[in-house]
Formats: sequence, structure tokens, C-alpha cells
Amino acid sequence: MKPQKIEISYKTIIFTVLVAIGLGVLWILRDLILLFFVCFLLMEALNPTVTKLEKLKIPRTLGIFIVYLIVIAVISFSIAGIVPIFIEQTSGLVQTLPNTLQNIKIFGTSAIDFSTQFKLLESLPSEVAKAALSVFSNIFTGLLTLVITFYLLHERRHFDRYIVKIFGAKGQGKATKIINLLETRLANWVNGELLLMTVIGLMSYVAYLFLGLNYAVPLAIIAGLMEIVPNIGPIITTGIAGLVALTISPLTALLTILAGMIIHQSENNFITPKIMKETVGLHPLVTIMAIAIGAKLAGIPGAVLAVPIFLTIQIIAGVLIEKD
Repeated sequence: MKPQKIEISYKTIIFTVLVAIGLGVLWILRDLILLFFVCFLLMEALNPTVTKLEKLKIPRTLGIFIVYLIVIAVISFSIAGIVPIFIEQTSGLVQTLPNTLQNIKIFGTSAIDFSTQFKLLESLPSEVAKAALSVFSNIFTGLLTLVITFYLLHERRHFDRYIVKIFGAKGQGKATKIINLLETRLANWVNGELLLMTVIGLMSYVAYLFLGLNYAVPLAIIAGLMEIVPNIGPIITTGIAGLVALTISPLTALLTILAGMIIHQSENNFITPKIMKETVGLHPLVTIMAIAIGAKLAGIPGAVLAVPIFLTIQIIAGVLIEKD
């Protein structure tokens, strides 16, 4: 057989180089892209409320400012009431936990022997506190996020016009469908996550108070925050709460773990199906895989944004492959 020659045209080489350069530029700009995506999520979450205010004859710009003021007021009052207690109790938790581990016996063995296995759990409350404080301390990023979200909200009503200019009349239908689906599903995800975090946080707080756990406030806040990482978050939260409960008694620890399991099962069987499954419609296995991939690629931010990014890719791919 004669050897076959494989010819590569200069167009293929140029295309390959341009694709590689494009991917490199996207990687360099990944932080800005992530920031814009977060702003887009916020826009989708706030746009329904702004639209309702606009229907009440309130100018859109004024409606955006009203929504901003309400959100900032709620966050400010929440922080003012919770953060001092959170910092005080978290500091006590971090200082007390290593000492109490030395006095705990598990099947006749000192728990301090297992302490190296729990370094992450011991440091997690303080790390959560540092992360929360760093978010609010980064004023520039916060203001930039608000500004970009403001302009996205302001221009949302003109998206159809921009779509025609960018994609032309032929691509208008699919582009408009993608934007509308993104608005619906991403807004449902944001609102569902906020509601789920609040409900789980309150349920955990009541359970911890009933069981007589110390540091109920930071533990409940951790429980609410960790709900943003589906399936994995509740397991970590229950482990932390159970470890704290061991400082009281093994029975309290057992009851705490049982309470965590009950809350988690209630979330899976009643709360999440109503809020997430019927609106977002992702299978739990897909959610876990998306979170694992996101965490591997970008750490905690990747895990948090894995589901909305997956939804975005799914919607865009689904609309593009549809037959006209």
C-alpha cells in the first residue's frame, strides 16, 4: 500500500491557532467572566420584582433603586444583628473544641487520637467567618457588582433589540428563547436557593436550641450557607454539629446527628422537590457531578456556581440543536 499523505491547509492551522488564542484569552479573563455571570444571576433574580414595580407605573430606574434599598436594608439589619453573635460564638467554638476533644472517649479511645482527621472540621467555622467578612470587606468588587447588575437590569427590556443587532433576524428566535429560558430557570435557582438556605437555617437553629447545643447561632448559619452545596453541604453541617454535641454527651451527639438526618431527609423529600425539581428540573446525580467538577476546576466558587453554569450550558445547547 502506498503511504497516504495528510495535508493540512493553512486555513486549518490559522483556525486552530485562533481557537487556542481565544481559549487563552478566556482563561485570562475568567475572573471577569465569573463576575459578569454572577451579575447576570442577580439580574435574573431581581428582574421579576423590578418588572412588577414598572407595571405599577414606577419608572424602571426608580424601581431598581427601590429594590436595591430593600435588599441592602435587609442585609444590613441581618448583619448588624447576627455578625456580633456569630463572631463571639464562633471564637468560643474554635477555642473550646480542641480542648474538649482531649476529654472525650470514643469506645475507650481518646478522641484526640482522631483529631488529625477533623482538622478541616475544626477550622471550617473560622474559615466561614473569614470568608463572610472578606466578602463584605471587598468594597470595590461589591460596588462593581451592583453597578453592572444595575445596568443589566436597566437594559433588560431592550435585550430583544440588541439580539436583532447582534444575531440578525434569523437568529432572533433562538437567542430570545435562550434569554427567556435562562431568566426563568436561573431566577428559579437563585430564589430557590435563598429560600432553601433560610428554611434549613431556621430548622437547624430550632433543633440546636431544643437539643441544648452551644453556639447554635453560628452552627445554624453554617447549616444555611452550606445548603448552597447540595447533598454535600448537609453532611458537613451534620458532622460539625455532631462534633460540637460531643462536648455535651455522646447521647446529645447521636440526637444531633439524627436531627441532621431528619432535616436532610425533609429537605430531599419535601422542600427541595417543590422548590428545585419542579422549577429547575435537575437530577440529583447530575447536581452532584456538576458540583464535583466545579469544585475540582475552581474550588468553592466553582462548586457554588456549578449548577447555574450547567443550566446555562444545557439551555444554550438544547436550543441550538433544536430543529427549526
